[in-house]
Amino acid sequence: ANYEINRDFMIGATLMNLRESPLTQKVNYQEEPISNTIWGMDLTYKKELPIITKLIDLLPFYQTKSPSILNLTAEFAHFIPGNPNVIGNSGTAYIDDFEAAKRSYDLKMIGSWFLASTPQDYNTSAPLFPETSKDLGLTYGFNRAKIAWYSIDDNFYTPSAPSNITNNDKSQPYARPIKETEIRPNKEIPQGQIQTLREFNIAYYPSERGPYNFDTLSAYSAGLNPDGTLRAPETRWGGIMRKLESTDFEATNIEYIEFWLMDPFIENPYHSGGKLYFNLGEVSEDILRDGRKSFENGLPISSEIIDVDSTIWGRVPKLQAVVNAFSNDPQSRQYQDIGYDGLSSTDERNYHQTFLQKIQNQVEAQAYNNILADPSADDFTYFRNQSYDQNDIKITDRYKKYNNTEGNSSVVSDNSQYSSQATSLPNVEDINQDNTLSEAENYYEYIINLTPGDMVIGKNCITDIQEATSVPLPNGETTNCKWYQFKIPIREPHRKVGVIEGFQSIKFVRLFLKDFEDPIILRFATFELVSGEWRKYTDNLLTPGLYPSGTQTENTTFTVASVNIEENGKRSPIPYVLPPGIEREKIYSTTSMTDMNEQAQSIKIGELSDGDARAIYKSMELDMRQYKHLKMFVHAEQLHEFDQYNTGDLTLFVRLGTDFTNNYYEYELPLTFTPWYTGYSSEELIWPENNNVDIDLERLVKVKENRNARIRANDNTVSSTIPYYEIIDGKKMTVVGMPNIAGVKVLMIGI
Repeated sequence: ANYEINRDFMIGATLMNLRESPLTQKVNYQEEPISNTIWGMDLTYKKELPIITKLIDLLPFYQTKSPSILNLTAEFAHFIPGNPNVIGNSGTAYIDDFEAAKRSYDLKMIGSWFLASTPQDYNTSAPLFPETSKDLGLTYGFNRAKIAWYSIDDNFYTPSAPSNITNNDKSQPYARPIKETEIRPNKEIPQGQIQTLREFNIAYYPSERGPYNFDTLSAYSAGLNPDGTLRAPETRWGGIMRKLESTDFEATNIEYIEFWLMDPFIENPYHSGGKLYFNLGEVSEDILRDGRKSFENGLPISSEIIDVDSTIWGRVPKLQAVVNAFSNDPQSRQYQDIGYDGLSSTDERNYHQTFLQKIQNQVEAQAYNNILADPSADDFTYFRNQSYDQNDIKITDRYKKYNNTEGNSSVVSDNSQYSSQATSLPNVEDINQDNTLSEAENYYEYIINLTPGDMVIGKNCITDIQEATSVPLPNGETTNCKWYQFKIPIREPHRKVGVIEGFQSIKFVRLFLKDFEDPIILRFATFELVSGEWRKYTDNLLTPGLYPSGTQTENTTFTVASVNIEENGKRSPIPYVLPPGIEREKIYSTTSMTDMNEQAQSIKIGELSDGDARAIYKSMELDMRQYKHLKMFVHAEQLHEFDQYNTGDLTLFVRLGTDFTNNYYEYELPLTFTPWYTGYSSEELIWPENNNVDIDLERLVKVKENRNARIRANDNTVSSTIPYYEIIDGKKMTVVGMPNIAGVKVLMIGI
């Protein structure tokens, strides 16, 4: 703006604003948007002054020929830094909003799982699988029961489903579609997106023969019943295994096996239950243990048996595989696509005559004929096979033979409307595709007791239970269902088998079920390995002068996880709610606006000794000089319902500096505990104001200045190597060494 008062006098003003709009209301450190303003004023004045001309003419030897003129110019400017109100009046930047406190590696891909080798633990003090001791031949597979793993095809829920699949069939607990809101009730799903989850199902039938089980009764197995089923089903097992893409758990900081599991006892609350096992490490790829790598594409491409060797199980190729693919000749597929044993069902009858002769007098005629049709029990049947339609087979039973290997890559479909292949690749005893048959068995083992009485929070690694109510079913009715969240800490295995140290080389995961008397179906809504950006601090954090006993320290439990609004918004005993003033970020589309998830870091500690501590840490590069405060919301709750903790029994501390032992600042405050069963609406109790971390960075630096002043004054009680602290408003501020908030490299949060 410019204003002319007269032709000799003008004034002006300028106002400019530069504003940046953030994509979200949460902005990261050093990515803060600005809203800067600069304003200023200026004036110009010009006036002719004859008196100056006259005065100059009075000087000797001077004579002016032009008039004297006064020119006056003035400018003023003021810069006002600022930020958009969307990130707060004072401007808030996040060092970490803990949205990356959980990173997941999905394990639900059906095609990545294969039939498991028998766990070889015979060299342990109490082996689960004594049949794997050396040179026992076919006994290695005597206890293998039938297991199936699958995701139910979406076509079963469409009008194109088989006519004999009724809406009641589609509404059965272990066959119905699963809505994502069953486990994430607070999640908003945009219109037009798929509402259901792609689940992972494991069906275990402990009384039915698994593939390559030639049990004829031995010192290690119970034999067959007259109807062809397995005796003593509780002694049997069934398992699957897969390779892991990320094998260095230390580098990726993988902490948990985490999954949401549907109540496996909906149909039978009196189920006797059993155990679910996980093996992490090196497991044998030799599914049919003979020291030879079986691969279907190395088998003969005609009826002439050439270039193969015989083993106790069947035939294995002599040749080396060049590529992992079948022959291009579709006519040869029938000779190669015959399973891990390299035998067609016809050849199996000849090859396993001894087995067939032994069971002929043990089982009934019908059972014998069923076994005779497929002695190795490895024949594949597609879940849309026409024979299933003709015999009214329910959805879950249609997948019983879906994972079998003989005929699972056939180029001939049993229905013209779709392909009935399970895979187009040959079956190979090399699941990580490194062209080597791994036979090593070195692994960590984790055990979950799946019994009705053990399905409670706090047992069996169960951290949350989700009650899904009034879930609509395809038959028009509704149902209620429980979902259990399991978090299995990887650093706390139940036992170790073989020679394994550390978590730098975890190549495989093997899952198996044992000790079940009755069939069971496990439905996983999620199944993943979980890591985070924050790591456990494993070095000593004892307070100087306090030395807890070794027994107490060994009993301390310490796990790091996460909680979020979508999954844990109805958590018991205390739901997860948003901290005061925090809003969920939003995703905007052309037709809708959707709230994103909001997450927090969780630290769970038990049996912590007096004077001891546990902490998590993260490496980073921070210059905090332009900031005033460092803040964090903290919630604390008792591990058990009847624990009695008072404010101050536990304290939370935050360390920041160049290291954790010699140069750091520390801020410590006493924690107030939220009572159990506090409701969702009690935000002030779940996030009490007394627990809010609010570090005045200038005051923190002042503590170091005060210490240095006492050192310069020759105070012998103060040293830069000994923690020096001051208590301010009940909060303890400590300094050790020479930390600098301009060069913070590590951040620690501990209890």
